Amino acid sequence: MGRIYRVTFDNVLVAAAQDLIFIPGAAGKLIRILHRWVASTDTAVPTAQMIQLRERWLPATVTLGSGGTTGITPTKTDPGDATCSVTTAATNNTTKATTSGTPNILFATGAHIFNGYDDTLVAPYPIGQNEAYVFELESIVSGTVHMSGGCEIEESGG
Repeated sequence: MGRIYRVTFDNVLVAAAQDLIFIPGAAGKLIRILHRWVASTDTAVPTAQMIQLRERWLPATVTLGSGGTTGITPTKTDPGDATCSVTTAATNNTTKATTSGTPNILFATGAHIFNGYDDTLVAPYPIGQNEAYVFELESIVSGTVHMSGGCEIEESGG
């Protein structure tokens, strides 16, 4: 078993479709996507609505999106572990990541904003060097909505 890390965002105003989480592959390592989640964090109930979520695997040359927080090193879940090899994860980019290859949709779903979305993968998605994983909010939300979310990954190899 590899080391477990998390990329998260907390109480972010979400007013546009965006890459909620972007995780690139790392040189000489294999990254596996284990768990992902997103939920509204407002104290007042937001407008009742569905949110569209999608996960994509980006092969080949990947270009990071913009408009959010970039240059994130995933957080250790075990304080004794080494720092994660991924140092350029990103959250909440409103300009989406692109690839010179053909992106694959790994999963697409909807969720009610009251419930949010929280799922652990039985068969984790592998992400290799020069590839990336993106957890996306495809829909524009109505009203003022703050969200928190994240992705738990396993890093192995090297």
